[in-house]
Amino acid sequence: MIQIITRDNRRLFHHALMEMHRQRKQVFIDRMHWRLSESMGLEIDEFDSEEAMYLIDVDANGDVQQSARLLPTLSPHLMSEVFAKLCDDGPPRSARVWEASRFCPAPTIAKGAPRRDLLARMIAGILETSILFGIEKVSFVAGAALAPLADQAGWNVRALGPKQRMGRERLVAMLADVTSDGLAAVRQRARLTGPVTRFADAGLARAA
Repeated sequence: MIQIITRDNRRLFHHALMEMHRQRKQVFIDRMHWRLSESMGLEIDEFDSEEAMYLIDVDANGDVQQSARLLPTLSPHLMSEVFAKLCDDGPPRSARVWEASRFCPAPTIAKGAPRRDLLARMIAGILETSILFGIEKVSFVAGAALAPLADQAGWNVRALGPKQRMGRERLVAMLADVTSDGLAAVRQRARLTGPVTRFADAGLARAA
């Protein structure tokens, strides 16, 4: 189940959050060699603020399988501060637009189908969470591996500008619509039979 973690329920998920930051360090710094700061084995950046929402996918044994972060675009976020030049008309900013970033599978997850399946679950989780909180669009930056998978997931998504090389990667800024129809299409393609998120102890986030 993907746990929705906000400033209000964060204290309930200390272990999962610490494991998320450990996995981000292992994946982004150790494996992908991104030039990010780390402290005590954790990858934490300036956007890991009180405003951030986290989606952490936890299996039946309590192990973190993947994670992602959602940020309000009215505050500084990755697309506005680091990747603005990827957007032809500037990064979208609105109370109804949030940015998704730091998509991170657990280091133990094999490449290929297992990671693709997890990404499809996370996209469904992002849509469920967005519907729950009244978010209408989700922006994100995708590399060569993520962009085609996101484009084919079933939701309505478009590029905000052409692909550009930044460092060792070709990146593209994207914007996805949040709709019930899009969520249904993502679930159908991923063969998901129902909601994948839970908001603290409030029960399933039934967002369809």
